[in-house]
Amino acid sequence: MIQPNKEAPILEMRGITKRFPGMIALNGVDFSARRGEIHALIGQNGAGKSTLMKILAGVYPLEEGELRIQGESMRFSHPRDALRIGIGTVYQDLSLVPQLSVAHNIFLGREAGNGIFINQKADRERSAQILTQLGIQSIDVDALVSDLPLAQQQLVEIAKVISHQPKILVLDEPTAALADEESTLLFKMLEGLKAQQIAIIFISHRFKEILKYCDHATVLRNGQLVKTFAMQGVSEDELVEMTIGERKETFFQQREQNATSEEIVLEVENLSVGRSVKKVSFSLKRGEIVGITGLLGAGQNELVRALFGTELEVSGLIRRKGKAVFIGSPKQAIALGIGLLTEHRKAEGLIVDMSVKENITLPSLALLFRQALLFIRNRSETQAANDSIRDLQIKVGSAHAAVGTLSGGNQQKVILAKWLMRDLDILMFIAPTQGIDVGAKAEIYRQLHVLAEAGKSIMVVSEDLIEILGISDRIFIMYDGQLSQTIDRAEASEEGLLSATQGYAHVE
Repeated sequence: MIQPNKEAPILEMRGITKRFPGMIALNGVDFSARRGEIHALIGQNGAGKSTLMKILAGVYPLEEGELRIQGESMRFSHPRDALRIGIGTVYQDLSLVPQLSVAHNIFLGREAGNGIFINQKADRERSAQILTQLGIQSIDVDALVSDLPLAQQQLVEIAKVISHQPKILVLDEPTAALADEESTLLFKMLEGLKAQQIAIIFISHRFKEILKYCDHATVLRNGQLVKTFAMQGVSEDELVEMTIGERKETFFQQREQNATSEEIVLEVENLSVGRSVKKVSFSLKRGEIVGITGLLGAGQNELVRALFGTELEVSGLIRRKGKAVFIGSPKQAIALGIGLLTEHRKAEGLIVDMSVKENITLPSLALLFRQALLFIRNRSETQAANDSIRDLQIKVGSAHAAVGTLSGGNQQKVILAKWLMRDLDILMFIAPTQGIDVGAKAEIYRQLHVLAEAGKSIMVVSEDLIEILGISDRIFIMYDGQLSQTIDRAEASEEGLLSATQGYAHVE
């Protein structure tokens, strides 16, 4: 065995190429990582980041190129081969068993005991020791994973991988489900792992985190290497430009102040939702984009979900085009021309085992398929899906590909496509750019602008204040379940919005 050289990369991937039917996911990519550093892997959804890491983790076979660990050439036939050699991967989709305890999950398949009986006490002690070493004090090792909030489940997943004592740790969007306090804890954990000379590969779309915590970065675009560089002295604007190949200023399109109509398409009076939303009143105009923001749990999500008919204990008055209406289900909302894109893409927005074509056209089948002949129906459906793929620039080899194989940003575009095909008048979005890259964000923002220009009315719920400032004509501030302030974009600032979300009465 070659002795590790601390100065040389522990990981070297050279000329990695990966092909899928109809597309090249990676084209001659080089990547390396060193001990005791956090190396960011950056790129738009579909740029090849996850594919590259799945080759490293043994999920995909190495077909073209070379993989070297500590100077030795490697090929993995199964993920357990990579784990055995010291490569631990934490994916966005957690692999925990909800019905088991934290301790059982951390050592699942590797339980202490004599092969007949499991030493549960030993597993609890080992699990508690790992959590303590990682600085995690708030998680009970005897708690069922299903009883933990998503953020704590993410930390358990990381502890599970760390229990294998990896030399190389891959983290795929680890902070996507974490609040600021938990993200700070995570990076404190990573600093401790760096001190143990573990090489950490950090995949994230959050540039502020990358700039603050990462030592080096590699940018991929369209399956090709753009650049590998040290982070010192790099700005966020430079990261954006390298990632999407355009300047950051292209993100938000400015609209004329009088671009919206005075026609009221939706009125809400004294709307309450259980204890979450308290007597909210507002109106929505044709062709305007309203941003809704507030601290986590301020009631903004429940507000728009009530307008889509998915919340219980709803009271108050809703008028659509001046007429009082009842919205008790998504079917009734859609019939009234109202659509919702939720933050839970896979659970609520997509059927991941079905094709891209089927996901796009499913809500519109009754409108599309009035033809009698089956082959005409199929041709119409395929053409409609292909038009959407082209218009929204969805990166997929074929409309018949399973939607679950797409990157997060492209999945979000598929959800948008299905509602655009239905031609609804009011579209509500919850965290539309959560977990997607800057390029996909720019495309989503462009589409919002186009929809508003076409007379659609848009409501966007987001905690990203820069996003809210960039896209909104008016901004609603939710605080403690109430609509505390309504602010015109011309009068808004990031500092003022931050103050308002904290409950302060005035915005400078």
